[in-house]
Amino acid sequence: KTVGPFGLGALILSLFVPLGLAVGFIIYYRLNTRKLIEIRRETEKLEKEFSGALFQLGNRIADGIPSEIAFSKVADNMKGTPTGDFLRLVDINLRKLGMSLKEAIFNEKRGAILYFPSTLIEGSMKVLVESAKKGSQIVAKSLITISVYFNRIRSVAERLKDLLAEIITSMKSQISFMTPMIAGIVVGVGSMITTVINKLGEAFAGMSTTDVTEFGNIGQFVNIFKIEEVIPSYQFQLIVGIYVVEITIILTILANGIENGIDKINEKYSISKNLFLSTTLYFIICLVGILIFYGLANLVQVITVPPPT
Repeated sequence: KTVGPFGLGALILSLFVPLGLAVGFIIYYRLNTRKLIEIRRETEKLEKEFSGALFQLGNRIADGIPSEIAFSKVADNMKGTPTGDFLRLVDINLRKLGMSLKEAIFNEKRGAILYFPSTLIEGSMKVLVESAKKGSQIVAKSLITISVYFNRIRSVAERLKDLLAEIITSMKSQISFMTPMIAGIVVGVGSMITTVINKLGEAFAGMSTTDVTEFGNIGQFVNIFKIEEVIPSYQFQLIVGIYVVEITIILTILANGIENGIDKINEKYSISKNLFLSTTLYFIICLVGILIFYGLANLVQVITVPPPT
């Protein structure tokens, strides 16, 4: 029996299955991270500047300025930056709302940490709050030590990114270009081969048993071109298309883990962005390749040679 349609229409329609699967993931992850990614980027800027802010804050407190006033002084110096905005929120909570230092930072409704969700900042602020119970000099030394620690962590992170840059670049190139391009070409060539086999199978099927016998060993050769034993092009495309979607997600998760560590927000956003690029490129290359190779396959003319006399 013949399995499935082998025509061009079924093959082109099957392209929309992996595309639809990818669009589902894209919409889901994009809606989940559309607002969060903006907050995450602001938080990243804050983390990069925060070591300097801690150093200034520690020096101010070491000079004998109370912690509550020190926040206002450093916020004025870093006005217009994410760090300045964070310190300004703490200062507003302290001055205008009369909160304690702990409440100004960690209050469940108006705490400054709510607007800049970062484990790095949260941890350093917890150290500040606990140190404040033991005196201003302990606070100053703790903040300066944390500032130096952050700088060293950043140096190590930059060094690791430099060492792994080649691997990350290779993975990103596979996601955005190599995998969809190769997969699209493979599907196009596969459709051409299936079409040629179909035409040869029909041609040989029209030969009589006597003709096949008189050609000698060609009878064994004819058995190769049984279209019912060939996988339909649309099934092959479905396998390759779903593979492209899967490999894009897997490589994106791995690349994000190497580059950013455990960052689920950036991971989901990267998946939506990379899926859009890879599946769009795959769809275009696959469609163009199918049309070109299918046209070439139709140029094949099977010539029936008369049996030898």
